[in-house]
Amino acid sequence: MSELAPWGQGGARQPAQTPLDLAPSRPVYDGKLGELYGLYLRHLTLMVLTLGWSRFWGRTRLRRYLWNHLSVLGDRFEYRGRGIELLIGFVLVLVVIALWAAAIWLIQEFAFAGQSIPGVGFLNLFYISLVFIGIPLAFVGQYAALRYKLSRTRWRGIRCGLAGSAWTYGGLATVLYMANAMTLQLLMPVVSVSLARPRIDNAFIGTQRLHFAGRVGDIYSRYLGYYFLNVVVWIVAIGIAVAVVIAGGHELGITAEELTRLATQPSLRTVLLLVVAFFVLSVVFGLMILPLRCWWQAYLLRYLVSRARAGNVLFASAISTRQMWGFMVLNYLIVVMTLGLGWPWVMHRTLRLISRELWIYGAPQGDTIGQPQHLGPRYGEGLLDMFDVTGF
Repeated sequence: MSELAPWGQGGARQPAQTPLDLAPSRPVYDGKLGELYGLYLRHLTLMVLTLGWSRFWGRTRLRRYLWNHLSVLGDRFEYRGRGIELLIGFVLVLVVIALWAAAIWLIQEFAFAGQSIPGVGFLNLFYISLVFIGIPLAFVGQYAALRYKLSRTRWRGIRCGLAGSAWTYGGLATVLYMANAMTLQLLMPVVSVSLARPRIDNAFIGTQRLHFAGRVGDIYSRYLGYYFLNVVVWIVAIGIAVAVVIAGGHELGITAEELTRLATQPSLRTVLLLVVAFFVLSVVFGLMILPLRCWWQAYLLRYLVSRARAGNVLFASAISTRQMWGFMVLNYLIVVMTLGLGWPWVMHRTLRLISRELWIYGAPQGDTIGQPQHLGPRYGEGLLDMFDVTGF
C-alpha cells in the first residue's frame, strides 16, 4: 500500500478540495539575481580549477537554488539530485561512445580492409556517424533528462516523476522533425502536439498523473494562417531588398548589364560583400517578422498549458505576443552580448515569467495522493550533457 502524501506538513492539515473548488493562484518565485549569479560565478571558478569536472555539482547547486525559490500553493519545490549522479551518467555515455568508436574501427579494419573510401579515415567515419546518431540521441537525452529532474523533485514531500520510454520519444521526435523538414515546416502543429503529449501524459506527482487533451486539429488552421502570412512577409521583404539594390545601383551609375555581370561572374570581393549583405538582411528581416513568430509561440504556449490538467487542478496562461517578443529578444541579446555568461539571468527571467503568467485553478486532493512506487533513474542526464549542453 502506498504511503499517503503529507500535505499538511508545516501547518494545519487542510480539508480535501472538491473538483468544484477552482480558486485561482499563481506560482511564486522569490529568487534574487545577485544570489543566483554568486552561485554561478562560483560554479565557473571551480570549472576552471577542475578542468570542467565540477560542473555536475555546480549545476546541482544552481538547480537547488531555483527549485527552492519557486513555490506553488504556498509550498516550495525541493531538488534532491546529486552531482555524483550526473557524473555517473556522463561517464556511462563516454563509455558507450568509446565502445561505438571501437566498433567502427573494427569494422573498418577487418570487414572493409583495403576497401574504404580514399581520404576517409577512422576519425572521419566516427564523426560522420556521430552526426547521424546525435540528432535522435539528443531527443532521447532530453526526455531522459526531464525524467531525472522530475524524479529528483519533491513538492510537499511527494516525489514527482516521468514514465514512458525515452527511446520511443527520441524515435518519434526524429521522425516528426524529419517529416516536418521535408514538408517545409507545414507539420509544426503535429510536432508540437505529438511531442507535448508524452511529456505531459507521462508526468506525475506522487500517484497523481497529469493529462493532456490537446488535438492537432484545434490549432492547425491558425498555424496555416501564420505560415502563409509568414511566407508573404518574406516575399515582400525580399522584393523590397532587390528593389533597393537595383535602385542603389542606378544611383551609383551601375547599369543592369553590369549588375548581371557581377551576379554571373562575381569576384571574391563581390562574394564577400554579398555574404555580409545577406547576413545583415537576414537579421533585419528576421527581426521584422519576429512579432509574427512571437504571436504564434504565445498562442501555442497558451493552448498547450490550457489543455493540461492534474486531476481536478487546471492550468491557464495569459501570455501575450508583446510579452513573448520581449522575452525572446532580450534573452537572445543577453546570451549573445555576454558570450553565454548571461544564462543565470535568462533562467531568472524565465521563472519570473512563469510566476507571472501561469494560473493554477483548484488544489490537489491530498488524501487521495500517495508516493509513487518507482524511485526514478539511478543516475543523471549523460546523453543531454553529450549532445545538448544548454540550460541547467
